[in-house]
Amino acid sequence: MNVDVVVMAGAGAQAILILVFLVAALSKIITHRELGQTIARLGPAALARQGTIAVISAELLAVTGLTAFPSATWPRGLIALLALVFAGAGIRALSSGEKIKCGCFGNGAAVLGWRQVLYLPLWLALAAMAEMRPPNWTGEEGLLGLAVALLVLVAWKLRAEWRVWRPLREDRLAIPEPTRPEAEVPAS
Repeated sequence: MNVDVVVMAGAGAQAILILVFLVAALSKIITHRELGQTIARLGPAALARQGTIAVISAELLAVTGLTAFPSATWPRGLIALLALVFAGAGIRALSSGEKIKCGCFGNGAAVLGWRQVLYLPLWLALAAMAEMRPPNWTGEEGLLGLAVALLVLVAWKLRAEWRVWRPLREDRLAIPEPTRPEAEVPAS
């Protein structure tokens, strides 16, 4: 196989991991209470807050490691560990017989279960591909790419918010200032 294809496959796998786990971590930050409720239903409720902080921190650490230290093994190992934890959460939800809301990408309607178990080989395969041929970008280039990805995600979120805000702005009632003559309402 051509070396360039193998290197590109490794870099592509790492880029996919970065983007997916970045979106997941940012979504969990926004909806951290829902993630805490999910974790409380999976295990000891007293550890839900610490579990929430641990999951979000681990995802952000993995994303930062994958971008700033592209050839280091530990970020991909952390991705594999997270994938195992998520699959374990899916198995725990299946064994409980309850429908436990999934906190994977924030506030969604999905439930924990087979999806997390079936995604385990995908996450492990992507991590293995990136490990076999890690990207050759520098830490500075990786962090610049992360900054660009964050800006794109913020712009995407703002665009969605703008769509909601625009009709609300158009529905505002225009109240004239009472000091201007055209603002006076004639008595009927």
